[in-house]
This record gives sequence, C-alpha cells and structure tokens, in this order.
Amino acid sequence: MSDESEEVDESDDTEEADEANETRESSYRADTDWPVLALMRDHGRPYLHLAVAGLLIRLVWIVPGQASTAILGYAYDTLFSDAREFAPPLVPQAWIQEPIDQLWLVAGAMLGLTVFGKLFQVLRTLSWGAFAFNLQHDVRTGTYDTVQRLEMGFFDDHQTGEVMSILNNDVNEMEAFFTDTIDDAMTAVSFLLGVGFFMVLLNWQFTLVALAVAPVIVAANYWFSGRIGAAYGAIRETTGKLNAQLQNSVSGISVVKAYTAEPFEYDRVGNASRAVVDAGLELVDIRARHYPSMRALTGLGVVLTFGIGAFWVVDGPPGPFTLTLTAGTLLTFLLYTQRISWPMIEVAGVIDSYQSAKASADRILGVQRAAESVTERPDATELDAVDGGVSYDDVTFAYPESDRGDPTNGDGGENGPVLTDVSFDVDPGETVGIVGPTGAGKSTLLKLLMRFYDVDEGSVQLDGHDVRDLTVDSVRDAVGYISQDPFLFSGTVRANVTYGTPQTDEAAVWTALERAEADAFVADLPDGLDTTIGERGVRLSGGQRQRLCLARTMLHDPDVLILDEATSHVDNETEALIQRSIASLVAERTTLIVAHRLSTVRDADRIVVLDDGEVAEVGTHDELLDADGLYASLWHVQVGDVQSLPTEFVDRVEQRADAITTD
Repeated sequence: MSDESEEVDESDDTEEADEANETRESSYRADTDWPVLALMRDHGRPYLHLAVAGLLIRLVWIVPGQASTAILGYAYDTLFSDAREFAPPLVPQAWIQEPIDQLWLVAGAMLGLTVFGKLFQVLRTLSWGAFAFNLQHDVRTGTYDTVQRLEMGFFDDHQTGEVMSILNNDVNEMEAFFTDTIDDAMTAVSFLLGVGFFMVLLNWQFTLVALAVAPVIVAANYWFSGRIGAAYGAIRETTGKLNAQLQNSVSGISVVKAYTAEPFEYDRVGNASRAVVDAGLELVDIRARHYPSMRALTGLGVVLTFGIGAFWVVDGPPGPFTLTLTAGTLLTFLLYTQRISWPMIEVAGVIDSYQSAKASADRILGVQRAAESVTERPDATELDAVDGGVSYDDVTFAYPESDRGDPTNGDGGENGPVLTDVSFDVDPGETVGIVGPTGAGKSTLLKLLMRFYDVDEGSVQLDGHDVRDLTVDSVRDAVGYISQDPFLFSGTVRANVTYGTPQTDEAAVWTALERAEADAFVADLPDGLDTTIGERGVRLSGGQRQRLCLARTMLHDPDVLILDEATSHVDNETEALIQRSIASLVAERTTLIVAHRLSTVRDADRIVVLDDGEVAEVGTHDELLDADGLYASLWHVQVGDVQSLPTEFVDRVEQRADAITTD
C-alpha cells in the first residue's frame, strides 16, 4: 500500500473517531434550551415551600430595603436646607417641632430599617439555603440513580471518567449556582425594583436620565452571554475528557510501569489538560472584556446623573423636562446610581455563572434523559418460581452503531450482526458450554439472557417466557453472573461476599466461603471477614478475588448460572480449586459456561460451538472430537497438537490475524 493511501486511511480513521466523539458528547446534551429550569422543575418540587418563603421575604422587603437612602435625601432637603418642609407621613407634628426631634426621628428610622433588614436577610438566607442544598442533593442522587439504572449499552459508549465528571464537577457547579448565583440574582432584582420605585416616586423625569445607560448594559450583557455559554460548554467537555484520560491512565498504572510508558501517558494527560487550559483561556479572554465593559457603562451612568442633575438643580429643568429637582433629591439619585452599579455589574457575574450552570445542567439532563437500550414493557410479568429452562430461538443481534468495534462488548463488533439465527435449548439443571474463536459471539449470548441488550430478531426465553415480557429485575434475580474479571468493592471481605444479601448471618457466609474454596485464605487474613481488601480487591490475588465472587454468587443462590471465562486469568493450580468450587455451585442448576480453555467445558452435558455468530456444532466433548470439525481443531491447538490441524483452519486463523492487524 502506498504512503498516500495510508494517509487517506489515517484521515478516515480520524474522521470516524471525531464523529464518534461528537456522538458521545451529544448524548450529554439535554433536549431543552432551559436545562437549569428543567432541573429545578424536576427536582425542586418537594422543597418549593422553602423557595416561596425566601421569595416572599424578598418581595416584602423590596421597598423598605431601599428607604434609608431616600430618607437621607429627604433629611438633607428638610434639616440642612429650606428646599422643603419636614412633614413625614403618619408622624404627629407635635413630636417633631424641634430640629433635634426631627434628627432623632431620621436616625431612628434608619436604624430600625437596618435592624429589620438584617433580620429579613437571616430569614431569607435560611429558607433559600435550605431549598438550594436540598435541591442540589436531589440532583446528585437523582443523576446517580439514573446512571446506575442505565443499561450496558450506555456504558459501552461512555467513558467512566466522563460520567464521573458529570456526577462530581457538574453537580458541584449546580450547587454553587443554586446557593449563590440565584440568591445574588434575586438580590440584584429586588434592589433594582426598590431603587426604581423610589426614583420614580421622587422624580420620574430625572429617572429617565439616571437609567439612560441601562438598555445599553442589557444589550451588552446579552451579547457577552452567548459567548460565555459556548466557552463554558467547551470547558465542561474538555474537563470530562481529561477526567476520562486520568482515570484510564491511573487504572492501567501497572501496564504503564511495565512498559516504561510514563512519558507517553504524561503526554496524553498533558494534551488533555492543555485542551482544558485553552478552553479556559478563551473564557478568561471573554470575561476580561465583559466585566470592565460593565464597570465603564455603569460609571458613565453616574457621570451623566451628576452632570445633568447638577445643571438641573442650578439652572432648572433642561429641555423637555418640567419637574423641579432639589439638591437632596440629586444626592439620593447619586447614591442610588452609585449603588445601582453593583447590581448592574452583578448581572455580568450572574450571566457568567448561569452560562456555566447551563452547560453543567445540559450534561446532567443529557444523562438523566439518556435513551435506554433496554426498556421494560408496561405489562411485564414478574417471574416467580424458576425451573431454569433457557432457549435461544433464531436470535439475530447487532450492537448499536456507536458500540460496534468497542472492545468492551467482548465480541468482534464488526459492521454486520454479531449473532445470526442462533437456536439451541438448555434444559433445567443442564450444564452447557459455549466455545468458539474470538469474536464468535459467545459473551453476547449471555448478555442477551441477562437483558443487557435486547435481540433484534428472534427471542431469548426463560422457562418458556420471552425475557422481554418479564421484568428486568426478576430476570436478573434468577440469573447469577460471574465474569472473567472479578469485581470487588473497596471494603471488607464480609461486605463483598454479602453484597446483595446483607442480612446473611456469619455461619452462612463461612459456608459459602468453604464451598468456594476461600475459607482457608480468609481465615488467615489479619481481621478475617472484616479485613479491608482495598480498591477492587487489590490486596488479593486474582484467584482469591475470583473465589470471593464465587462465594457471593453462592449466597445469592441463582436458578440459572452464567460463567463467562471465570478461570481465564488464573494459573492451573488456582483453576483446579475454582473448578472444584464451580462443580459445587453448578449442581442442580442450569449453567451456561463460556470458555476459551476447552478443558473447562469438556465435562459439560453439551457444548455449543459458535463461529462468526452462528451455531457451527452441538454435542458432547467426545462427539465433537469424533466429528473432526471446528471444535476438534480448537482442541488440537490447546493440547499442542498443531500438526493435526487442517490446512483450512490454519489459513482461516491467518486471515483473522491479518484482519485484526488491519483494524
């Protein structure tokens, strides 16, 4: 192949990767233009009374909250000049005959407003804070609950680090928005309403001058808001990719060290981090222009208010204006205009924070509303008593487009169906082995029984019921699953073995450990059942982890058992122990065993041989050897008798190897 064609192929691969990334990222976006409001609607209803209380307190205090400044201007005109008479409403004139009495009344009114203002502020903060933190809690737990209920198709197509970024970074961003930004926004709005009320009350014509710059500020904020939103969206996406890369690199640290690939991983993390920095610098550039612009415009408003107001006081109403403006009223307007610069500038911060929260809410809702690959029918039947009969009836299945070729699906994942017209039955209590070359569709068969995916054509049946007609929980309660990669949670041996059956007594736990050939090594651990085993059981060997998983399954006591390469990652001695444990576990229950090591299934009641997603052979070990087909060739490979392999088999293996290398 020429260098030019290689470059074209590489370009095509890059384009396909970019399209896959765009598809994955789009799944984190909600189908609404108002994701923040949607989150508040979906999760805030139980705490609506707290939000209403906080809002009512603000509404009650809108006018009194800005009265002190108006009183100060009124006092200037009445106490320190002869611009107007000191005649406050609702106050008997007999109380305020002397100037000192008038001064005490003004001071008392301002002090009272200050004290009541602080009291209202405390009540407002308590009610709104309770609403905000409860809302944030529900968003986090609701999003997590959605994530854990999504089917395997979602996790095949989304990196764990990106999902964790949403559960942590994006939810935390929403917390800051709920607790601080909304409070700041309501404070700014109530301030503007209160100030606007007194401005119009004192001199509605001069109010037009004082607020002349406001429309320009609104327009400027709107212009900046779109650019800030796009910048925050880029930051959220690049941060998610960085978290995914960090998790990938740390999870594979043993491989990194084994291949001295630290510089390579450093570069990969560095590139992902640099993308976050570049997105952040774009935001910094926008904000660097946004905030100074708002300060300049509000400063211009103060200058206009003072200049025109001073001329108005000295020379009378200018131009079309007719109302009188006193020095005290001008002082009040100057104070209001000076103070109004804060909410005007705060609008910039609110917009900034809102766009950040919108980007986060968009990703959170994208996860919460992710389409499920497996849906439960409204009339689904609960499976009660289970005999354990399993049937595959003309099953055809292809992974969703976004999952094809993903190594996590366990099978080849080429563009065609992974399984085609697969049919076989498993009687209750029967043990059936499933074997075949890599990519033949073995693991996929098991996933369809567990309803990690649903078939495209045909049906998978349990005790004669199409599993799609049964509730997902009842199917999975009836089926026990042990994979080739035993997963243990960070915690104690006891917590891991009793996972799913937490009320199990200690005697039953030890019985399960004994049946799983795990009691001896658990007894030798420093704290026995209460020994902490580290993240994913890192302090145990692979065989020990697998035996604990076997004990966990024994406590669960499923009616149907699935073993997916359960001994593929252990040595021969450990395999012998696990095989003895499995023999105890499979007794009197339906068992499906996927295995590359054919010795694992040679004693099975029957063996189903898959090839390119189709059933190639069915029979016992001896029958399949006598048939001298694909199974016999695989057996010759495992026992080292490669000289007996037919030429067609060798040619096919070479073609598979070439295809894998090309991919």
